[in-house]
Amino acid sequence: MKKGYKVTDVRREKKIGIAAENLQELVEKSCKKLGFNVSCAECRLCVAEDGTQVDDDDYLATLPPQTLFILLKNKEAMVTDFDYYYELIRSPKKDYIDTGAAAKEFLTTNIKEKFKVFQKYIAAADDARTMLSERTQDPEWFEGLEPSEKTKEQSMSKRVKERMRGYYYKTKSALQSSEVYIHSKNGRGKKLIDQFLTDLRNILESRKYNDTYFNRKANETARMCDEKGVFQCGGLWSNDKCLYEGEHIINPYRSREERIIFQTWNLDHNIELSRSIIPKILQAIDGLYNGDIKCILCDKDSKVGVLEADRYFLQIFTRENLKLVHIVCHYKGKHDSDSGVYTLCKKCFTGQSIEYK
Repeated sequence: MKKGYKVTDVRREKKIGIAAENLQELVEKSCKKLGFNVSCAECRLCVAEDGTQVDDDDYLATLPPQTLFILLKNKEAMVTDFDYYYELIRSPKKDYIDTGAAAKEFLTTNIKEKFKVFQKYIAAADDARTMLSERTQDPEWFEGLEPSEKTKEQSMSKRVKERMRGYYYKTKSALQSSEVYIHSKNGRGKKLIDQFLTDLRNILESRKYNDTYFNRKANETARMCDEKGVFQCGGLWSNDKCLYEGEHIINPYRSREERIIFQTWNLDHNIELSRSIIPKILQAIDGLYNGDIKCILCDKDSKVGVLEADRYFLQIFTRENLKLVHIVCHYKGKHDSDSGVYTLCKKCFTGQSIEYK
């Protein structure tokens, strides 16, 4: 069964999407699309996040869809995500960070504990620039961004959209790799899933990908930061607030360095996307496919009904189930929160969604 991955080279100038069933297919397609003029046998594939080399199909199978890989030629050295962003931050602001091996050594152990200290080093920045908005007013902040990004608010809104698209494509990849999508009779399962994905995307587009979340000029109820652009960590998924009060804060509007570091902050799903939401969507699709539905409103069994896409939208894309957290507070273990099978019988259905036929 093929899964979708993202691959780039050591320069990270271009990312490509690859659908592959095994390691050999992934490497061969990546070599071709990245234009490598070497034998695939001379290349190695590593996980961008931590540098782990992928040597066999068994390990590849444990990695989730949309994992980012670095394809390296024999003599090229692996650079992890953190090292890459560290160099991006360090190069234009050497005066603000201890140069040489000392700073590098500082970051090699207990990264999570030292991250807040690292931020203080690089954020010896100019507070007077925080409230500047236009590219012409603070050109350093926009270094490395697309020329079309004219204001800080526009750029931050774009970053939200990128994250929301990521959640959508992760959901899409998982659903379209499922048994019911690939092997259902007469393509009925495929039709149900494709229609659900269309419904989900239509809702997302109608909400403009929740682009107000990182926009400090948006309405107070629609943004996650204050009017100056300060974001505060929401804490572990199981906590009501961050235990590092006053420490896990960041203002990506203040400097280029903080803007880059903000990319390491996570929009954390309380009810997990991969472990709970997607499996429940598939369970709901399976019920529609087999004509075995339990209506969530009237609690009656039915053979015909619809899937309520709105509820899954709220869990995947909105603050009903998302909170912004510092890297220290991003717990990657299993969360003890579950999604549900959200199906309606035709009698209770009042909106647009998937209809079983």
